[in-house]
Amino acid sequence: MKITNESEYEKASERADEIFNAKKGSAEEKELQELLKAIKEYEDDFVRMLRDNN
Repeated sequence: MKITNESEYEKASERADEIFNAKKGSAEEKELQELLKAIKEYEDDFVRMLRDNN
């Protein structure tokens, strides 16, 4: 999963909030882990872009 824009970021964040307490070992927990990874990568890329433009 790769988040490529702010709209996708917002949707991923909302979904992560919805399933934050997913049961360990469930499909939702796997989805949550993928969402959190994609969110972090997007945020890291965004911060890197800001830093590079200053």
